[in-house]
Amino acid sequence: MADYRTEEEQIELIKKWWNENGKAIVIGTLVSLVVFFGWTTWQSHQRARNESAADLYQQMLNASQLTENSEKVAGFAEQLRKEFPDTTYGVFAALQLAKDAVAASDLPRAASLLEWARAQKPDPSLVPLISFRLAQVQYAQGEFDKALASIPSIKDGDTWQVVFSELRGDIYRAQKKFGEARDSYNAALKNAGTSSDQEQRANIEIKLSGLPNPATSAPSAPEEVK
Repeated sequence: MADYRTEEEQIELIKKWWNENGKAIVIGTLVSLVVFFGWTTWQSHQRARNESAADLYQQMLNASQLTENSEKVAGFAEQLRKEFPDTTYGVFAALQLAKDAVAASDLPRAASLLEWARAQKPDPSLVPLISFRLAQVQYAQGEFDKALASIPSIKDGDTWQVVFSELRGDIYRAQKKFGEARDSYNAALKNAGTSSDQEQRANIEIKLSGLPNPATSAPSAPEEVK
């Protein structure tokens, strides 16, 4: 570093540096503070929203314990879905409303609610459940292509493989695509457990053995959505 002869020269150099860089430092500091406090405020807001959603969801659960409170349950669920759509509680509320719609044989409303839930980009762990219920409803409506499209790709060994493969087989059977149905049922059997899922395996085997001749048989009617 250069050896300055006087203290005045050093002071002048500092002044010059400050004039050239001081404003940028101040602005940078202010921006950092704004970002920090903005992030802190946003986190506090999110925590408050989640707590409010959780309280409302608990009220919905409490009301659901009483059969005469079905309208109240629906009211809480709709409030959750509309006011907290970006929370898991909002998605759970939509699933409850869809279940009630199926029970009331209002399949179009059930499908709409499940499509809404999927569109919220929920926690990945909920996506298979939402997709399965949506595909079931679409299958029951006779919208077979939509139902097949709603079934997501599942990795080998995933616990959802069995139910998705079985449902895919049911849809293909209804479409008279018996070869595809047979492949799907076999895939379900391949991934089904050999000890704890005997009833499930037996049900799939019955469907597989009952596949008709494609040239002579009519498709089976869609099964009731559970």
